[in-house]
Amino acid sequence: MTFARGATLTTATTFGHADTSNLGPTAGNGFYKRWPDDLALLQELGLTDLRLTFDWARLQPKPGDLDGAWADRFEQMLAASDAIGLRVWATLHDGAEPRWISNEGGLGDDNVAEKWWPRYVERIADRFGEKISGWIPFSGVDEAPTADGWRNTWTTLDGSKAPVVASIGSDHIGHIADHLETSNAIGIVLEHGEVTDDDPGDERFAQMRERLQGQLVDAAEQAGDLPIIVSQFTPFHNDPDIAGRIVETLVEAVDATIADGVDIEVVFLDPAIAGPDSPNGLLGTDRAAQPASDAFLAHLDAG
Repeated sequence: MTFARGATLTTATTFGHADTSNLGPTAGNGFYKRWPDDLALLQELGLTDLRLTFDWARLQPKPGDLDGAWADRFEQMLAASDAIGLRVWATLHDGAEPRWISNEGGLGDDNVAEKWWPRYVERIADRFGEKISGWIPFSGVDEAPTADGWRNTWTTLDGSKAPVVASIGSDHIGHIADHLETSNAIGIVLEHGEVTDDDPGDERFAQMRERLQGQLVDAAEQAGDLPIIVSQFTPFHNDPDIAGRIVETLVEAVDATIADGVDIEVVFLDPAIAGPDSPNGLLGTDRAAQPASDAFLAHLDAG
């Protein structure tokens, strides 16, 4: 038994932040132009799942209905993914928001959290919900602004045919209990610990594997009957070979945890395709497979 392989398509890395965003404009990795070929490449690697951010700043650059052109583009991405067997999990907030929302006080403002945010979630669910395999509304619900908005998110999405996942940072595992009644699954943002060595040795990776497995076991104990997934793991390191070794260690830790009786459905590696803010993805900016790809997907045929 193993886990499904997924990867993230975040706003910052994939699209870049829009000029209508509080963080934009910034450059992405060209996915917004190359997405048909990029989706095919990711499927050919062996991925089965994608965590795609529905960028709020692009889809609702001003109050009111969704932007027609961007809504159509996301609709096309979903249809293309479905046609080649890729399941799409929707993230609705991964740090950026429309500038007009920031001018209202941001997601931490009561009016935004009670009025504008749930209206946006409802519009996304109405337009795209039938093609969504899972909801990971926030890349992390640990911070106060996202925690304030979670209740309205759950109220809007509860009853969806797709599971609603509360994504929790590994340093906030103790907060999982706060979300047991307002989610269908728990997502863990795994952290491997800082690796700055140019040539970390076997002992360093053994420690990393133990750390990752411990995070997963702790999360499973806190989650009780709720299933868990790895909602994000980023192999931070500028050397692609070392990043690949970090991913290999992740796979070992997840497989060992599953062997111990913990059910982990899917792991999302970050990012799917390298970009300006994330130099090492499964694919490089030139779309060549990176060492992380081999490490993440190497044993699928055997498994």
